[in-house]
Amino acid sequence: MLTLRFLPLVGMLVTTSAGWAQTGTPSMSLASAEPLRTSYKDLASFHIPDALFHAKPGHVLGFVPKRIREMDGKRVALTGFMLPIRVQNHQVTAFMLMRTQNTCCFGIPPELNEVVEVLKMDAPARILMDTPVTVVGWLHVRERWESSFLCSIYQLDEEQVSAE
Repeated sequence: MLTLRFLPLVGMLVTTSAGWAQTGTPSMSLASAEPLRTSYKDLASFHIPDALFHAKPGHVLGFVPKRIREMDGKRVALTGFMLPIRVQNHQVTAFMLMRTQNTCCFGIPPELNEVVEVLKMDAPARILMDTPVTVVGWLHVRERWESSFLCSIYQLDEEQVSAE
């Protein structure tokens, strides 16, 4: 009988069968299966100068700190408030994840670094506007433009949405 066991202290998979063992480096350990927990405290930790709104495509990420740009492509968990932007059959299929409920419901304009667009979802989700939600997925730190309008610098390909 073949058994796979993970040894968390050494970060290796051990395959055992009838008295023999083989070790190797796993492609993904259990520890790396956990998403990187981030927050708007991190994502919005830098000042956005007014000059940014006159920038051209390709120049905006220079204002984003390197430590945040290095999060591009990482699997993260982020908590915020849902503002649906696309709804089908009473289910949300795209939304903006906002730093505070005030920005999504009472009209206080959020800063560019206080919004994450969730445009790719594994499946439609329940609309949860008035409660914090945690979204797990792949973070993209990149400029998203429509014509000459800068839409976002953060996008997230969603795997899971859950209410706090």
